[in-house]
Amino acid sequence: MPSEIFTGHTFTKIKNLVKKGVAEPVVYRDGDTKGLAVKISKTGASWYYSTRLSNLQIAPFNAFGLDDLPILRELVLELRKEAARGRDLNIMIKAFAAGHSVTDARHLHAVSHGDGVTWEVGRDFYLEWCAKNRNKDTARGYRSALGATPGLQADFAPIHGKPLASIVTADLARVRNNIVARGKSGEAKGQGIRQADLTVSAIKAAFKYFVNNPDFGVKENPASDLSKALERPMVIEGSDQIRALTQLEIGALWYALEACPNETARLVLQLQLLTGQRRYTPTSARKRDFQVDGVYDCIWGMEDKVHHWRKLALPPLAASVVKQALRLASNRPESEYLFPKQRPRRTGDDMNGHINERTVSEALEDFRKPGGVFEKMPFSVSTHDSRKAFTSVMRPRMSQFTLAGRQMIPKEIEMITHSNEGRESVSELVYDRNAYMDVKMDILTAWQEYVLEAHRMYLASREMKKAA
Repeated sequence: MPSEIFTGHTFTKIKNLVKKGVAEPVVYRDGDTKGLAVKISKTGASWYYSTRLSNLQIAPFNAFGLDDLPILRELVLELRKEAARGRDLNIMIKAFAAGHSVTDARHLHAVSHGDGVTWEVGRDFYLEWCAKNRNKDTARGYRSALGATPGLQADFAPIHGKPLASIVTADLARVRNNIVARGKSGEAKGQGIRQADLTVSAIKAAFKYFVNNPDFGVKENPASDLSKALERPMVIEGSDQIRALTQLEIGALWYALEACPNETARLVLQLQLLTGQRRYTPTSARKRDFQVDGVYDCIWGMEDKVHHWRKLALPPLAASVVKQALRLASNRPESEYLFPKQRPRRTGDDMNGHINERTVSEALEDFRKPGGVFEKMPFSVSTHDSRKAFTSVMRPRMSQFTLAGRQMIPKEIEMITHSNEGRESVSELVYDRNAYMDVKMDILTAWQEYVLEAHRMYLASREMKKAA
């Protein structure tokens, strides 16, 4: 049983023995690293981890050359450490033989013994934590951005099944670039850049959580140097592809909503349009969030990311939408939501949930189909365009309103739109969240009149087309 420090000469001797053939097995042991061996038999030669207690095949001899000798010795050192702990070594050996680095093989071995987790497992732990400790809208957005839903799953192929501790910045950059590439090919919304940037933000938040939780085995943060998309949008802001809806188009939207066959989805979209909120804010609103028996027709209370409450006083049209929704919701006493879910999502569902957001979006997407009011639009109108229309129209008009005896500034539109942002901005520093109901009412009333005028304009344009 020869023992020598493996060199090129050793490799030559082994190759000659394989060509010549052996009657009995011959084992060469590395004099440099105890446990590294090559076994030559009648059928060929293989690398082995060979000690007094273990005799495990690593890979065929010809799978590695002289240049690979340092990493083979590194592997054996890791195997000896884990063998001393009494652990099974097969996962590490199989991972290394499959082409993983020693580091990755070690991390996969650690995962198999509960000392770490893979990307998918860590991601799901983070999302579960996020749902309990962050704003609902943030948790929902991160679920999609981190590939936990079908849309982006393929983009995360570079880290699929990879231990968190093995992930490096280059892996995360490839995920980001995959999203941008899909955008360029037309397979992602827009150009993929906004989505890529959101994914980068979500990845950074997730790895901050991993690094601060020792159970995940992540000692260094690979996301710290990850940048947002290096590309910049080729479509210019304000161009026909990403502009805001015109007043006539807003009128067309209101007209189409009046004929929407799904009454619950219609009320969600109307409330969103009249208040400038994100789709999820009215969709997930609870009955108890609305007060309809006070001085104002209706007050809507909304919780922000830091669990503070802001309130909006709703003008008559928005208030009537809420009251109609409350009447419908009274038929569903088992649900606490203003817009209850419409069908069970699983066996035994207690139905105490809100309408599916996709159901709401699909109701608007129907307007883009042949014959719909948005059939010939140069861009795909979505629920976000309602919010964008509100901010585009009302931001430059904020000087028409006064707050504490002074003219308001454009940025203060956030007192309406950013109830779920939790940002430390003018709208949080200048006044209390629940104060100044009158100015909020004035802003939303002015927007209501703009929408109603838009509706009248659209009806007039239809009559003119008929007359022509």
